[in-house]
Amino acid sequence: MARGDLRSITVIGHLTIDEIVRDGEILENMGGVACYTSLAARAMGSDVKVISMVGEDFPEKYLKILSNAGIDVSKIARLVEAKTTRFRIRNIGDLREMWLEARAPRIEIDDVEGDAIYLGPVARELFIEDIKRLVSRHDRVLLDPQGLLRESDKSNKVRLVKIDLSFPGLWALKTSIEEGQVITDATEPEAIVDRLHELAEIILLTMGKRGAIVSDRSKKFLIPIYETKAIDPTGAGDVFGGAFLAEFLRSGEIDWASAVGSAAASVAVEGHGFLPLLSKDFRREAYKRAELIHERVRRI
Repeated sequence: MARGDLRSITVIGHLTIDEIVRDGEILENMGGVACYTSLAARAMGSDVKVISMVGEDFPEKYLKILSNAGIDVSKIARLVEAKTTRFRIRNIGDLREMWLEARAPRIEIDDVEGDAIYLGPVARELFIEDIKRLVSRHDRVLLDPQGLLRESDKSNKVRLVKIDLSFPGLWALKTSIEEGQVITDATEPEAIVDRLHELAEIILLTMGKRGAIVSDRSKKFLIPIYETKAIDPTGAGDVFGGAFLAEFLRSGEIDWASAVGSAAASVAVEGHGFLPLLSKDFRREAYKRAELIHERVRRI
């Protein structure tokens, strides 16, 4: 695969309204994989398009933020008499509790263009059949399956459930360690990665403060974090994924691209929500930190 000329990424999934519960207050913000991944990939230099559905309650200012960042928002449908997918989120240390308060209509996807496609469902808004069709038609589809695994109980509290994630030909799979444990029934990170390789060629397993493991079957690396004070961890894994993909399309090196992903995530958590991703210094700071992280990357 030629490097350097692959720059376009299409991100598919619901943009959300997140209600972040903190210190007795509720802070409302734009969220979802589509938000954080697209802003991170764009900040790292890729051309980005988002395919999503939102309701009439989705603030116009959020679409302007994405557009002003240079993201193609022409495929974001704003539907009258529909609600935007809405989560209430409470972070307690490394643990997160979520409640699904509203859900936008499912996304029907036909022809999708882009050098890479990033699938980021958050509330089962993508059809399994559509994902299989996309994977069969495109060489570089990265799936973050978090929204396929989510199920809500009577109180709308979200929990993870195991489903069949067999998409023959899937290029890359990004999961958190909690999701990986549910998908594979394994508990140890390396065992999780080995089993996930039954599903995809490249595996990205994020582990919070323990860093990440990235593998392409022939090489497996432990990617450390950049130590910083986290103000808001929401979207950190999505930023990792978006920055990783943008850099991998440029360099083709999974260890370096993962160091960039880890660095980008460290910058993102230093402020509230997506705001750090809008900084004009974001890319420069991410690369600066990535150099330091890459020096500590260990092959395992």
